[in-house]
Amino acid sequence: MLIAALVLVVIVMVSSIWLTVEGFKKHILWGIGMLFVPFVVLIFTAMNWSKAKKPFLTYLISSVLLAAVIFEPMTVVINESVQLSEQVERGEITQQQAQEIIQKRMVQLFSGDPVTANNDYDLLTPEEQRIETLREELRIKNEAAIASQEYAEEQAKKIEEIEEVRRKVKVFTAIEISEANKYIGKIVRIVSFEGVERQGTLINAGYDRLNLDRKLAGGRFKFDVLTKDIEVLEVQQFELR
Repeated sequence: MLIAALVLVVIVMVSSIWLTVEGFKKHILWGIGMLFVPFVVLIFTAMNWSKAKKPFLTYLISSVLLAAVIFEPMTVVINESVQLSEQVERGEITQQQAQEIIQKRMVQLFSGDPVTANNDYDLLTPEEQRIETLREELRIKNEAAIASQEYAEEQAKKIEEIEEVRRKVKVFTAIEISEANKYIGKIVRIVSFEGVERQGTLINAGYDRLNLDRKLAGGRFKFDVLTKDIEVLEVQQFELR
């Protein structure tokens, strides 16, 4: 907030000088009047809008923003002061506690830290603050315990999934050649009438041949097997032990 206020102050000063320079450019009396006579700036701007609008609008907008930046935290501090005075009168806090809270807010205001409305914690007695601190610590521990339980349940679920995968074994189940198109993308094993065994991923099932793909050391290898040469056709599946 402090940095923003300083930047806006610089912009206000620059735009004010800029507007005064425009007055001197028009006539020296305009410039002098803008420096020493109230409301001359407004008159000059109205009569010379085309030249004065940029510096005037810059000055006006930056001034409004600067007022907002300064007024908001000051309003918070003033309201807190009133509330703290009422708390002191009712005997809820001591005068010293109220002074410490106001000093804290003023330090925040001039150090550039965000100034927010006072919370109930600042108005509690040391004993009540200790109770609130213990409650907060208990809440954090409960949240940590819940998170730990959720983590343990997640880990147990993963272990269960791993064990389920370990229990699965690969088996080859015989299928009809006419049903081969149902197993596109599956690994199949083919045994020819000559006893030659071949394996690969089924990528297409035509009316007279099967197209397979197999990964080898040098890359992928595609090959065809005529259906008339197939004695046994099996598809790879997984079963639990």
